[in-house]
Amino acid sequence: MEDAGFAVEESRFQEQTLKEAAQAIRNTIVGRLHDDGLNHHDVQFRVKSAQSAAEKMSRRDEFGNLKYPGGLERLDDLIGVRVILYVESDIDAVAIALSSQFTCHDDEDKTAMIRKNGGIGYAGRHLTLEVPAKNPPTNCRDYSGYRFEVQIRTVLQHAWAEFEHDIRFKGTSGDNAEISRAFTMASTLIELADQQFVNIADTLKRLQSEGTIEPVPETQKLDAGSLQNVLNRAFPQYRNSKENQYDWMVHILAANGIDTVTAAEDWFKSIDARKVVKLMAYRFNPGQVRIADDLLLQSFGEAYVAATKSVGSDRNRESKLRSRLRRLRSEWDEPQDT
Repeated sequence: MEDAGFAVEESRFQEQTLKEAAQAIRNTIVGRLHDDGLNHHDVQFRVKSAQSAAEKMSRRDEFGNLKYPGGLERLDDLIGVRVILYVESDIDAVAIALSSQFTCHDDEDKTAMIRKNGGIGYAGRHLTLEVPAKNPPTNCRDYSGYRFEVQIRTVLQHAWAEFEHDIRFKGTSGDNAEISRAFTMASTLIELADQQFVNIADTLKRLQSEGTIEPVPETQKLDAGSLQNVLNRAFPQYRNSKENQYDWMVHILAANGIDTVTAAEDWFKSIDARKVVKLMAYRFNPGQVRIADDLLLQSFGEAYVAATKSVGSDRNRESKLRSRLRRLRSEWDEPQDT
């Protein structure tokens, strides 16, 4: 028990630092999802308690040896983050985005493994990430080397998993056959519902791009809803962004003199996104707001940085824009006027 006692004391010593690191990591993830225009419901974090860390460090294998003899440094889940999405088709994009931001040590799609083996249920997409020592995200500069686990789920998967955990692990159901059967049925229905959500999103984008859904009056001032319709028609091949990101882009466009539906429609129709997509070499299909942001950056250059660096709450926006602008300029065939 001396090992466990030592773990408790060390965990208590680091508890506040872990909470600060977890908050910084969470903020960085939210910022990355926003930058890439990836729609999400919520990003949550938790820090393992001292007692929980002590219990895990005291575990032994079948030969009586400690499973984690290296101490706290061997525990990757002292910090846990959960990214909750609306549609299952966004999970891959989020995993790629986070693996690009942090050092990835493990990427396991446990839900896919369950389905491949003919099972029912959700274990989620699990990543083991580390704040890199070289070029760490701005918010995480003080936490280089910190490892953490990330679970990526849809809203429906999250609800199912949380309810099952409460019933099976915190309740008294044990291995009750009736309850197990009910969970199996619910899991099957949720899997079908997740697929329907993907179908609905795809159908909506197709109808909007085809003009089947009546657009708002072209003389109307831009708002989040009308801008989403504009971008759906301009970029039907790209995923929808989070609702508040469209509102943010309305302010970005206004700062560049584009404040009506007509002006936005005309501007995006006049721009060829293919060059920017090629230069940026996105590792996944980005969100519509991210595409719009990069197109504006390419077109207006330094003037765009100056006009929009303070729009929104991201204190690092200026440095991010300048980094992306350098990437665009370094690969242009000819010098561009800005």
